[in-house]
Amino acid sequence: MSGRRAPEAPGRVPAVAAGPTRPVRVLVTGATGFLGRWVTEAFAALGDHVTTFPGRELGMAAAGPGRALRRAVAEVDAVCHLAAVTPLQPGPRAARTYARCNVDATRLLLDAVAGTSRCRVVFASTAMVAGLGPTGRHSDRVAYAESKRAAEELVERYGFGVSLRLNALGGPRTPTDRGIVAAALRAAAEDRPFDVYGDGSSGRDYLHVLDAARAVVCAARRPVAGYQAVEIGSGRLSTIDAVLTTVERVTRRRVQRRHLPERADVDDRPACDLRPARAVLDWSPRRSALATLVGDQWAEQQEPGSFSACLRWALDPSGRPLTVVTPRAGGRP
Repeated sequence: MSGRRAPEAPGRVPAVAAGPTRPVRVLVTGATGFLGRWVTEAFAALGDHVTTFPGRELGMAAAGPGRALRRAVAEVDAVCHLAAVTPLQPGPRAARTYARCNVDATRLLLDAVAGTSRCRVVFASTAMVAGLGPTGRHSDRVAYAESKRAAEELVERYGFGVSLRLNALGGPRTPTDRGIVAAALRAAAEDRPFDVYGDGSSGRDYLHVLDAARAVVCAARRPVAGYQAVEIGSGRLSTIDAVLTTVERVTRRRVQRRHLPERADVDDRPACDLRPARAVLDWSPRRSALATLVGDQWAEQQEPGSFSACLRWALDPSGRPLTVVTPRAGGRP
C-alpha cells in the first residue's frame, strides 16, 4: 500500500547559508525537456537571467572546440545540467549512447565551466544510482544508471556543485508514454488492461515534477559548500496497487488489471530519506503525495495549460523558492 516512509539514516549533513534574494544568472541544458521546461519557467518567473543550451548541441559539441559552450558559461552564477538520454525515451539505447550523451557531454560542460567561471553546477541525476552494485544485471536501466553515476563522479571531481538524485517523476506535462502513472492514466482513459507484474506490491517513490523543479532552483540559488549528492523524492513508497487505486479515484474510471509473472529487473529501492535535502537545500516535497501528483497529471491531460495557469513562483525572505497553486473554479488543480 502507499505510505511506507523512508527509514531514518544515521549521520549528519552539514547545513549551508541561506541563498540570495537577488536575481541569479543561470545556464540550463535540456531546457525543452519535461523537467527543463518547468525549471526554465521557474527561473524566469523569479526574475532570474536564464540562458539555455540545447542538449543535442551539447552532445555534438564533443567533436568540436566548444566555443559556444564556453561563451555560454562564462558569465553565469550556476549551471543546471538537465540534458540527458534516458531509458524512457523511445528507441533502442546502448551503453555507448549513454556514455556519449550523458558522460562525455557532462565532461565537456565541466571543462568549459572550469576554464571560465568556476560557477556552481547542479546536475540532474537519478535515484537509481544508489541501487547500483555488483549484481551482474545488464539492462537498459542499469546502463543508464551507470552513465549517471559516472557523470556524478565528474561533478564531484569538479568540486563545486550538487547532484540531485531524482526519483520517478510525474505530474503535469508528463509525456503520455512515460512512466507507470502515465500508463495507468492511459489505461483508464482508453478502457484497456494495465499489466501488473507479480502481485502489485512492489513500491516506488514518486516525485512531482514541480517539486523536482523547485529542488533544482534551490540548488542553483543556495551556496553549497564543496560537492553534495542529495536524493530528491516524496519520502514514501507507493505500490502499483496504490497507483491504480488512486488513478481510479481521480479519473472515476475503473482500471482493468492483467496479472503477469514477476519481472527480473524490478527496481526495488527504499523510499527517499528527506533529511539530507532539508539540511543541504532547505527543501521538502510539497505536491508529491500520490493523490496530488496523479490529480495534477490527469487535470493537465484533460486541459493542457491549466496547471501552469494556476501556478505562481515566489521567494521567501531567505531566498528560498516557493510555489503557490491556486484552485480553479472547478476545483483543480
